[in-house]
Amino acid sequence: MRQYQVDDLNSQREKGQRAEHVAAWYLRLNGFLSIPAFVVHLDSINPRSNREGEPIIQRTEADLIAVRFPYSRETIANRHMTDDPRLVKNESEGKKKPLFILAEVKAGKCSMNGPWTNPREKNMQRVLHRMGFTDKDDIIDQAATSLYNTGRWEGRNIIVQYVCFGEYTDPELQATYEMVCQITWEEIGKFLHSRHKESPLKNPHNPHEHWSSGVIADGPNSRFDFQ
Repeated sequence: MRQYQVDDLNSQREKGQRAEHVAAWYLRLNGFLSIPAFVVHLDSINPRSNREGEPIIQRTEADLIAVRFPYSRETIANRHMTDDPRLVKNESEGKKKPLFILAEVKAGKCSMNGPWTNPREKNMQRVLHRMGFTDKDDIIDQAATSLYNTGRWEGRNIIVQYVCFGEYTDPELQATYEMVCQITWEEIGKFLHSRHKESPLKNPHNPHEHWSSGVIADGPNSRFDFQ
């Protein structure tokens, strides 16, 4: 029984890792520079301890944080690649601002982890400080408050967006955080299919090999299976 539980835990972990790899590659194709498994460290000189008495050295972890600069573009064989408007809708509205993303990746339903929904813990302020777009605490607090309340903050020169990746969206999550962006694996599959049609170039090493990680069906109805 215990071995079964261990195997199941390992299977779930590997499934989650595959989902994170696909999310990271999707962000890469949309011009984002990303950091996976971003750890938010403790900032106290008196760290808390776990049940075994060992010091807790981190508060929480973001699956991905990423940034896209406003003039990002990719040209292959004289063709400009089209980025996903779900992520860069601010540019279609004429807003040229660096876009930071704080992403949660789930193989199942889109969701936000508890550490990112509890303002008292101030984890949002910690990750915003590390993003480094301002040294003003009042702006950091404004951004954190907006992210806690809506899932998005737009300042004069910057945008920070919370994004949830998953198999299907959560209407309750959207109702609670109206500006959070939920993107499904089916939507990502369609985007990858469209991008592949834009840039079908291949070489012996197959640069598009990453795109097929977990993809089922090579067509506009492509989806993912992380089993």
